Amino acid sequence: MKFEINTEGKGLFLTMATISLILIMAVTTVLWWFISPRLHEINGIFAQIALNGLRGFYLIVITGIVLVLMTCYLERNFLISKFAVRLSINFIFPISIFWGRFVGISKDRIRESFVHVNNAFVNTINSMFKPSEVLILLPHCLQNNNCEIRITNNYMNCKNCGKCDIGDLKNIAIEYKVHLAIATGGTLARRIIVKIRPKFIIAVACQRDLVDGIQDVFPIPVYGVLNERPEGPCVNTRVNSKKIKIALDTVLVNNLNKES
Repeated sequence: MKFEINTEGKGLFLTMATISLILIMAVTTVLWWFISPRLHEINGIFAQIALNGLRGFYLIVITGIVLVLMTCYLERNFLISKFAVRLSINFIFPISIFWGRFVGISKDRIRESFVHVNNAFVNTINSMFKPSEVLILLPHCLQNNNCEIRITNNYMNCKNCGKCDIGDLKNIAIEYKVHLAIATGGTLARRIIVKIRPKFIIAVACQRDLVDGIQDVFPIPVYGVLNERPEGPCVNTRVNSKKIKIALDTVLVNNLNKES
């Protein structure tokens, strides 16, 4: 499936991840060179076990990164080991953020690039989904800050006043017969996912929350849509509802938007 949302920004994270892996392996090799003699003096068997464990760990991480690179650049699903991919990303991502600070790359730029990488993964999925298997997950900051209606428990309470995008998204969820939920934070989002048990998620959020959410629910495929923040973070954010419709048209079985 192909989504009509830009994934060209994936190169930054992939480059940072590759460089980070090379640097951390170099640092680890130097450290091992210093501490290895002392470990062998203490217990040669323990030293050998530690070395083999380190080799095994890096073999898994390298495998995961190679699978990610192949999937993103060859546009085919090579994620044959989800464990290796998850371990490599969870290990490399914070290191990439750390190295990015030294070269003047902001956290949000790297996070945004990671979202593009994730969306490139989704582009390689060949499965289609029923409406009942799809969840649109929204942040509460999309709601107008002056609105007094409580919609986090039930989005149907929205009165479609047009002051924010919730009304349009509610109508889309009704039209396509998919689940829609609004979360006030990561904990509530996880509860919603556990309750609904979706097989595919379209998530709208800022860079940080999208990255955290994508990593939390892996291997459930999450198509990430970055929200717009004309008034700054967490206040009256916006999203282009057309992007959500394009995603639904792409992912739903036969594009019928109906349960079979």
